[in-house]
Amino acid sequence: MRKTVLTTERLMLVAPDMGDCDALCRLWSDPETMRYIGAGGAWSREQIVERIERAIGMQRDRGMTFWTVVEKDSDQVIGQGGLVPIEFNGSEIELGYRLGRAHWGKGYATEIARAAAAYGFDTLDLDALVAVCYAENLPSRRVLIKAGFHEAGESDLYYGVKTIVHRMNASDGVR
Repeated sequence: MRKTVLTTERLMLVAPDMGDCDALCRLWSDPETMRYIGAGGAWSREQIVERIERAIGMQRDRGMTFWTVVEKDSDQVIGQGGLVPIEFNGSEIELGYRLGRAHWGKGYATEIARAAAAYGFDTLDLDALVAVCYAENLPSRRVLIKAGFHEAGESDLYYGVKTIVHRMNASDGVR
């Protein structure tokens, strides 16, 4: 039985579970889906298992993680999204999302970003969030702006690639 952390109009963000490994493997083994994730490139099953285990521990220990995203109408796993600490950069908390290619362009990323930001500010009492994306990933940049982030410049600190850094403070409010 899935433990729902957040819901949006069309989605459930649920606590990660190894039972979702096969579904996530189908999504993250697609090089095009993973093109703008981290340093880019498809993930192996072993990498996905390790990331799910890490996500389970993060949820247990910190009350946040990249949750599994389930489409309400179909009960299908379509991706992940949520909040994670960026351990290498002090106390920053990153908002992120990754959806299977079949689920792009439906507004799901904006729903995830808004819900995760509200959770971070309202439930976890965070002061600020950061999100990063490749400069050429214009759809993701638009999602972050729609969700209430502002572009704060370029950086190569995150994931070893040049990214556009987006920031949102609790005082900015979630749109």
